[in-house]
Amino acid sequence: MNMKQTFKLKKGKISFDENSIIIKDHAKKQKWSLLLILFTGTFYGISTLWSYFKSGDQPELWVGLFISLLNLLGLTLWLFRSVRNEISLSEVRSINFNQRFSNQFLDIKLNSNRLRRVTCADNETELKGFIETNFQSKLN
Repeated sequence: MNMKQTFKLKKGKISFDENSIIIKDHAKKQKWSLLLILFTGTFYGISTLWSYFKSGDQPELWVGLFISLLNLLGLTLWLFRSVRNEISLSEVRSINFNQRFSNQFLDIKLNSNRLRRVTCADNETELKGFIETNFQSKLN
């Protein structure tokens, strides 16, 4: 595969060359922001549970449990995400397109079972055609 192809994303760009995929987006910043929010929510849920043990008020128990478990689930899911900017093609297990609501994603599944999610632009048909042509037969 002799290529150097770059595609514009909603917030950044993705480039493919012979040996790697280079992604320039704000994934690291988004991950740290979300982790801060999830840690804060977990702390709030645990403090609500703690106040239940002091007051015995039943709603505090359920609210605290719900908030704590929801935030811990979010933290666990983020452990399986990658925010690496450069990925070697030998590390890639699969590349798939997914859609949630109106958002298009390019999911790059790595051999380490981590997922690198890239938010695609509105003109993702060009990127989809490029990946199907150059990668699908090599990865599956």
